[in-house]
Amino acid sequence: MKLRVLGFAGIAAAALVLTACSSSPAAGGSASSGASAKAPAGLMDASTLTACIDPEYAPLESYKNGSSGDVVGFDADGVRALAKHWGVTPKFNITSFDGLMPALNAGRCDIVWSGLYQSDARKAISDSSPYMQAGPTAVAAPGLAGKLRKQEDLCGLRVVTQAASANSADVTALSKKCEADGKKPISHSDYPQTAQTVLAVVNGKADVLVETNVGAAYIASQNEGKLAVAKGVFPAETTFGVFTRKGDKLSGSVGRGLKALYQDGTLKKIAEQYKLDTASLDVYK
Repeated sequence: MKLRVLGFAGIAAAALVLTACSSSPAAGGSASSGASAKAPAGLMDASTLTACIDPEYAPLESYKNGSSGDVVGFDADGVRALAKHWGVTPKFNITSFDGLMPALNAGRCDIVWSGLYQSDARKAISDSSPYMQAGPTAVAAPGLAGKLRKQEDLCGLRVVTQAASANSADVTALSKKCEADGKKPISHSDYPQTAQTVLAVVNGKADVLVETNVGAAYIASQNEGKLAVAKGVFPAETTFGVFTRKGDKLSGSVGRGLKALYQDGTLKKIAEQYKLDTASLDVYK
């Protein structure tokens, strides 16, 4: 899985509007039938929070049935939680990754909450509120994962990454540092596909896989008992944001709403459900 901050998108999806079901995870009760007293100014529809999302990036957003059904994941459930916080109905506008920001600025949704990082280019054309830190993470067999606490612990190990990813470049640089510090270099291998990197570790051909923390959480959840995430090895270096139109009345309300969901533990519960590192939510400290 290539981190979306590098610009690798999922397949394009039709701009189909889906209303979230209350039976979905963290849906937060029944839909609102009218404008809520808690609804902020700036919503296109005073009774609805419409989010543009690209459901091609589990565990942040994906279709429940793989290619159909409800949109689930941390971001999707975050939209539902924010809508509940405001007493409005959540709605998703399914949009291709490269069309997310254009759709927002064209007025087809109130927010974009879809695994986008707060780049200077995006902040120049929109407002954004932080909600999660992202960065590389080490994945290994449970016994080894528990022993990996810092980057230098990878020196001398067999490490795999996806080719042409930022993680690959990071491991290459780390290996050079290992040698400069008088330690064994990393035996580093690249594979074209993430699935191949996972199999390399599961089959014992490599010791460690370096992936993004978001992708790593999903990989570990799909290989329970075989793989685990080694927390804290790499620093988080990217901040994901929820985007609104530049100067929009809604921008401040989104920031305050996210902070409230963080402080009351709602975002933590959603993160735990998708086996994400809850420390990545500490963007307000």
